[in-house]
Amino acid sequence: MKLTTLLLSFFALISCSSHKFAKESVFVDDVDEYFNPALKVNVWTYMNFYPYQDGGETGVKLNEFYAQDIDVLKKIGLKSRGAKVLFSAIPNSSPQYHLLAVLHQKKLPKTEGFEKKEVGKDQHYLQKDFELGRLDIRQVLIPFEKGKKMLSLVYYISSEEHLNCKFCKLDYLAKINAINLQDTQQKIYRNNWKIAENISEKAMDSEISVPSIIQDVKGKVYLKLFAEYETETGINYFHILDSKHKEEKIKLKLLPNRYFLEYQDEKFRTINRDTIHIKS
Repeated sequence: MKLTTLLLSFFALISCSSHKFAKESVFVDDVDEYFNPALKVNVWTYMNFYPYQDGGETGVKLNEFYAQDIDVLKKIGLKSRGAKVLFSAIPNSSPQYHLLAVLHQKKLPKTEGFEKKEVGKDQHYLQKDFELGRLDIRQVLIPFEKGKKMLSLVYYISSEEHLNCKFCKLDYLAKINAINLQDTQQKIYRNNWKIAENISEKAMDSEISVPSIIQDVKGKVYLKLFAEYETETGINYFHILDSKHKEEKIKLKLLPNRYFLEYQDEKFRTINRDTIHIKS
């Protein structure tokens, strides 16, 4: 009997500790969205999420867990089979909750005991609450691609740290990601991000010519476009140039303004800078 118990505990530990992080993950400063070109998935976050820096206590980790993550995954029974961890994150401002995103492509999680939450007419997600010591935990499941895949958002925080508005931060992310993943008009993975003004009626058809030096760079290249405002500049557009087939032209919509372009490699080192003017 003792041997059986030990073996079950051992296999449970192996199952939880064998969670693998997805390859090809992209998360950059100034952009509130996660990208994975290989898995063809986007996940919305918040602007106070930043790439993790070695030795830091906050940030978005793309290849390793925070200390309590494994215990939390074990508590909620999230299996590693058929799943890829997209990121583990702690925002850079209060409340400093933990957020894990996991993509399920096979062996989808069981939904017994989950509460269904409607989002508009055609979108929904599922949620279930857990406790681990003084931690409040909520798992959100977002089915998409006709139920063939699911995105798990796992939020946890010390109970006393989110008393003012329990799970508010997760509730919003659950809604916008459900809308994004289940939108019948938007089923294609996006390799770019833009602010709302770029889809207004005043935005003009524009084109960016990618410098030839960028074509020779090995790996992905990140393009950031900053708009000039009265007293400062602000990010306006972000685009991932593929590691194998980099575009020579990028078509987009922009308002009349002066824009500063910055190209970075996968280690966020600046490769090239440029300026363009969009005239009315």
